[in-house]
Amino acid sequence: MKTVCKLEPDKKYVDKVASISLERINKCYQCGACTSGCPSAYLMEIKPNQVTMLLQVGDSKTLLESETPWLCLACYQCEKRCPQGISIARILEAVRETVLRKGIDTTSLSDVKEIEELPSVALVANFRKMTS
Repeated sequence: MKTVCKLEPDKKYVDKVASISLERINKCYQCGACTSGCPSAYLMEIKPNQVTMLLQVGDSKTLLESETPWLCLACYQCEKRCPQGISIARILEAVRETVLRKGIDTTSLSDVKEIEELPSVALVANFRKMTS
């Protein structure tokens, strides 16, 4: 007898991400164009097209436990390549925002080595992305 494990979809979280990002997550048909154009896909454990797939099936836990949302460069190459015009960058920004709204910071000033040598614009951009 074959056992089938059913995942309880987290529709509430998916709706929240869709609302924040203003993206139509269910329009993705997994062509992979976003992943093939993503300059940081090789670093991601969950590839850009898999992000939408996880959200489509309601598996927010896997996505939230990965480093993928924090590795997106927000270059919008995914949106340019997507035949449906879906921006994975906006979706991942929404995922990061939901984490940061909970007050979970992923970096602090004490983590930054040689802070004086960093360009101030890069430093500010990083802290806007990584802290609440």
